[in-house]
Amino acid sequence: MLKKKYLIVSIIMMVALFVLGTRSFAAEGNEGVEYTKNVYANNGSAKFEFTGLELDLNHDYEFGITKTANSDVEKWYLISDYTETTATVDMSTTTTEFRKIILAVDKGYVTIKDKTADTVVLDHYTIDLTNSLWNLTNYNVINNGKKFGSSREGTVNINFWNVSNSTAYYQYEKITDEQVINKYREIKSNNGEIMELESLLKTTVPSSNWSEWGYFNGHGNNDDGYGYPTKEISAPDTGLYYLWIYLAGNNVKSTYGYILVDNLEPEIALDKITLPETRQVEIGKTITLTPTFNPEKTTNKIVTWSSSDESIATVSNTGVVTGKKIGGAIITVTSQDGSKKASCTVTVTDVLDSEVSNTDTNTGSQSAKENGNAGNSKATAEPVAETVKNATAQNGKKLNGTESKNLGPQAGASATIVAVVIGGMAFSVVMAKKAKKYRGIK
Repeated sequence: MLKKKYLIVSIIMMVALFVLGTRSFAAEGNEGVEYTKNVYANNGSAKFEFTGLELDLNHDYEFGITKTANSDVEKWYLISDYTETTATVDMSTTTTEFRKIILAVDKGYVTIKDKTADTVVLDHYTIDLTNSLWNLTNYNVINNGKKFGSSREGTVNINFWNVSNSTAYYQYEKITDEQVINKYREIKSNNGEIMELESLLKTTVPSSNWSEWGYFNGHGNNDDGYGYPTKEISAPDTGLYYLWIYLAGNNVKSTYGYILVDNLEPEIALDKITLPETRQVEIGKTITLTPTFNPEKTTNKIVTWSSSDESIATVSNTGVVTGKKIGGAIITVTSQDGSKKASCTVTVTDVLDSEVSNTDTNTGSQSAKENGNAGNSKATAEPVAETVKNATAQNGKKLNGTESKNLGPQAGASATIVAVVIGGMAFSVVMAKKAKKYRGIK
C-alpha cells in the first residue's frame, strides 16, 4: 500500500514538472507580447505592431524573420517606429527576403534585438503570414463581361508571385448572403470604400472543381504573375460572385484569393411592407408574423423587428412572437434603410378567443340536450347503449370511413359499467385483505 502511494506521488510530481517546464519554455522572452497585422497594399505588404515590450527610447532596435522556430536570423532590418512598449515591423514584399519567406510558409518567426545593447528583446515570436484573400490581385471587383488582353497592363496581375512552371486555377461561386449583397450595393451606390466589405466575405476556400486559367505567365521578370481566367469574364447567372483563384507551383505554398464579379440586376426599390392588423397568441406560445413586400421582387428584403412592450410579447429577428403575459403589444417590422415600416397589434391571452367560443357553444349545446331529455331517460339510454355496442363491435375497424381509435366507455350506461367494475375490484381487494388477516383462525 505504501509503495502504491509513493508511485502515485511520483507520477503527480513528474506531470507537474513537465507542465511547468513547458509553460516556462513557451513564455520565455515573449510573455505578455501580442501583435496586430495590417495589410496595407495589394502586393501582400503588411505591418506587424507588437505590444507589451520593454524598450529604451535612447536605443536602436532591429528585427529579423525566419521560416522556422530554431533558425538563426541571417539578416537584420532597422525598426524606425517604436515606443517604450510597442514596435512596428514593416514587411514589404518588394523586399526579396520577405517575399521568399511569405511564399514559402504560413507562419514566420520574428526576433527583435536591442542593437545598442546587443540583447534579444523578442525571441522567435510566431506570426501569421497567410495572404489576405482580397489582396492577391490588382482587382477587387470586375464587372461581368470584362475582356482581357495578353499584355501585363491588360490582365489580372498576381502580386509577388514568381515561380517557374507555376499554374493558376479559378472557379465561380455565387454569393447568397443578402447582407453581403446589400452592403455591396450600398457601397457601390455611395461610391464608398469597397474594403469595408471584407469582414463580411468568406474565408473558407473551395476544395475542388477548379479550372485552369486560359493564360498565365507565372515567371515574369518583375516578381509577379499575370494572365486571365478566361478571355472574357462570364458569370454563370445574374448575381454577385466570388471569382476564386488558386495558385500552385514548385517549392512554394499554395496561394488563394478572390475577385468579386458584379453581375447584379438593377435594384428594385421597396414601396411598402404590410403585416396583419391584429393577431392573438397564448401565454408561453408563439406565432410567426410574415411581412409582405411590395413589389414582391424588391431587391432588399432585410428587415428588423421590435416590440412596444417586451414584458407582454417579444419578437425574434425572424418574426417569431412569444406571448409573455396577458395584454397587448405592437410588433413593428422595419426595412433595412428605415424608410418603410408596418405594425401588427398582438394580444396575449390566457386562452384564444376561438377556443373560448367553442367551449361556450359546446356547453350551451350540452345544457340544451340535458333540458330537452329531462324525464325521458329511456330515450337517452337506448342510443347511448347502441353507441357502446357499435363501438365494441367495430373496435379496430373503420367507422364511417375513419380508422377507429379503440373507443372506451361513453356517457350514461358506459359510466355505470365503469362504476360497477371499479366497485367490484375494490370489494375484492378488501375481502382479500380480510381473508389474509383471519387466515388460520377457526
